[in-house]
Amino acid sequence: MKVHVRKIVNGLSLIVFIMAFYFVFTGHSIFIFFGYLAFSAVLFLPRIIYRRLGLHENFSNELLDWIELSFSGIVLLSVAGYLWLFDLLYNFDAYVHFFTPLFIFIIVAIVFKAGTVHWKIDTTKSDNVLASLVITMSLILLWEISEYFITIYLGKNMFFTIGQPNDTLYDVVVGFMSLPVGAVLIYKYNDVLFSKIKK
Repeated sequence: MKVHVRKIVNGLSLIVFIMAFYFVFTGHSIFIFFGYLAFSAVLFLPRIIYRRLGLHENFSNELLDWIELSFSGIVLLSVAGYLWLFDLLYNFDAYVHFFTPLFIFIIVAIVFKAGTVHWKIDTTKSDNVLASLVITMSLILLWEISEYFITIYLGKNMFFTIGQPNDTLYDVVVGFMSLPVGAVLIYKYNDVLFSKIKK
């Protein structure tokens, strides 16, 4: 990509980092502060994984560009929600819980496929889709269980769900609804994607 994705991600991370201190100094929960610090740090996760797995040896940096852009989209959805969209946009939480698993599904599929190519493991498109489904479903369930316990048992209104007893169920259902979309996209464009980004 002609756009310097690394610089964009670095800038976004710095902005989110500064926002963490803004929230803590304006009297918000310490959980919000640590949440924003986590958002700031995880933006670098794709490039760390990309290097640790040695994917740069088999694939161009364009693969990393797409992974970082998708991952940044996930983080920005949540950040925008905390800033204003949870209050201003009707049912914004549903958008977050649909598009976030969709982005995660695509990222998991790309990393899984790249890993199998790197380690010379013979897999099919169906294997890629199935592995991505299992991993993404597991991540959805783990996140929603942790969100439930933080909201109900710790009494922290981090996720704008106080007074919504069925929120966990709704979020899981909406997240699962995105999985068929991701499966179709990966199955249909699997070969096209990797033929363009392989070195």
